Amino acid sequence: MEKLSIAFRKDVPSSLDDLKAMEKRIKEIAARVSPAVVAVRVDGASGSGVVISEDGLVLTAAHVCDQPNRDVIFTFPDGKTAKGKTLGTNHEMDSGLMKIADEGEWPHVDVGELDRARLGDWVLALAHPGGFDPQRPMVVRLGRIIRLTRDGLQTDCTLISGDSGGPLFDMYGRVIGIHSRISNATSANFHVPIGTFFDTWERLAKGESWGDQRPPLAYIGARGVDDPEGCRLDRVDENSPAAKAGLKVGDIVMKVNDQEIKGYDAFRQNVSKAGPGAGLTLHIKRDDKEISLGVTVETRGRRGRRAP
Repeated sequence: MEKLSIAFRKDVPSSLDDLKAMEKRIKEIAARVSPAVVAVRVDGASGSGVVISEDGLVLTAAHVCDQPNRDVIFTFPDGKTAKGKTLGTNHEMDSGLMKIADEGEWPHVDVGELDRARLGDWVLALAHPGGFDPQRPMVVRLGRIIRLTRDGLQTDCTLISGDSGGPLFDMYGRVIGIHSRISNATSANFHVPIGTFFDTWERLAKGESWGDQRPPLAYIGARGVDDPEGCRLDRVDENSPAAKAGLKVGDIVMKVNDQEIKGYDAFRQNVSKAGPGAGLTLHIKRDDKEISLGVTVETRGRRGRRAP
């Protein structure tokens, strides 16, 4: 096995030479693996995946596939497209498998293992956030492993909508995880451990589907941060229920219906409990005025970024 530079064996780089060594290594890995990282479209939904065999097997997340035998369009970083199908889906772990149907010798990457990984290891997250963009190079994020168990892998790599199904690489350029869920913070995200694919490979390859297919999320399209008076909104998605209701960045949500809100978690939980289709009255403070706005909770699938 090739040796890593001393920069990657340290908890943090301690010199300019360390930083230069890390930069060089990251560029080398990204150039080597990015041709195999694909944007994925299943019906109207987008995600990411990574090709792991010359004949076109693609690892992704189960929620990107949704179910077996669906039509898929794969787009490579050079803009080349290929058709394929979804195969098996393990919704318990969120692992999914796809196959390119078009003939070709497809660019692919090596698959690694997590047996020797440890907390603090440096990792690279690649994907196509927001879908394929011919004007943008492959998006690469550097981070570290912050939680590691047999059934769970969490890093501080920044992920956003459209990253789901993309690969997580170790510093040897091997896939060790697949992007699965985005937490409340964009810098604490969950990945499917690569061992899950090994353990269930035959079922995935046969096109089986099993596990809990989670229901759609309640969604109003607003995120916030804790505030002494409640939850201060720092993001309102364009054309979302929140935007249509007149909510704005900077609004402080003090109550949802008659429930007092103490921080972002309380706000998120109240939206989730209401469920899709419910009407909520948000009591907010805007500048020095207190007003009430009505918003209808909508349904949003579990692809990509999850915001209430």
